[in-house]
Amino acid sequence: CHHVTGDCSCPPGWTGHDCKHPCSSGRWGRGCANSCACDGGDGGCDPVTGTCSCQPGFTGQHCQ
Repeated sequence: CHHVTGDCSCPPGWTGHDCKHPCSSGRWGRGCANSCACDGGDGGCDPVTGTCSCQPGFTGQHCQ
């Protein structure tokens, strides 16, 4: 936590005052600041690494 404000510095993939909430769908990384760059279905990705979660029938780095 920040020594003056008390705000938590959450690890990548987590957010919220107490860092107990995963990034919302379509977001990833420290502070959930990055957008998923995934095609083929829901465009979802791992909240920590940004690795795309491909829907059935789609493959590739971006589920293209």
